Amino acid sequence: MLSIVVPTLGQRPEAFERLLTSLQEQTNTSFELIVVSQDNHEVVAAWIQQTSLQIMHVKISVKGLSKARNHAFPLIKGDMVTFSDDDCWYPPDAVARVTKRMQGEADACCFQIYDPYMKESYKSYPERSATEVKGRMLFRKSSIELFFKTEAIMSIRFNEAFGLGGKYPSGEENLFIKQFIQAGNQLSYFPEIIVYHEKPTQQSRLSEAQLMSKGPLFNEMYNVPIGLLLLTALFIKKGRVIRHPATSYVKAVKALLESTKKIVH
Repeated sequence: MLSIVVPTLGQRPEAFERLLTSLQEQTNTSFELIVVSQDNHEVVAAWIQQTSLQIMHVKISVKGLSKARNHAFPLIKGDMVTFSDDDCWYPPDAVARVTKRMQGEADACCFQIYDPYMKESYKSYPERSATEVKGRMLFRKSSIELFFKTEAIMSIRFNEAFGLGGKYPSGEENLFIKQFIQAGNQLSYFPEIIVYHEKPTQQSRLSEAQLMSKGPLFNEMYNVPIGLLLLTALFIKKGRVIRHPATSYVKAVKALLESTKKIVH
């Protein structure tokens, strides 16, 4: 069975309904939905009551994407798990294909995200399958395209300083994958569309807050010297599309250096 963990603030009714509808239309119904609401709990409860899906609704009083996901770990019943968003949705055969692919030797599988409205992929993906994803490709993965064997991740948790609602608004999946691989696990890749999500603009992905989080992320993944090198390379590559590159770079470096003091896990 597949466990689908969905944190929500209860602020996007149309998107949440779209997600639930896509799950109701699955050809393989061997899955459970764990909804972790961090606000508007009664609103979320009302949304859930309108569906016949198997749903566990958990209400927590703290906010933060990584906190919500970590809260769900003890509740997972499936032998497979994915960490979804409340504004993504799935093709009808998603659960069926994941279940088939996860029967292999890999401890996790990753796929592709697609935007049906813009009719384009969420990012640039390799055209060929890979039995083992390695190197920098590991850190270009998004949470919603990743599916894990539950037993392989029960000793791992998301770093709560990272992710929406945390001190640093991105990077939580990168740090999670790093722990996953360091534990000796294997990740396979299949060039198949498994989940839908509207593609964000490049500007939203390169906001000052997002850029500032890259410094602490690179430091946590590697160390200060390598972090500074990667941060500098990022700004050189993306400098033309960053609104205030010089100011943002200084702030990102400052955030990197400050993060050496202590990042709460």
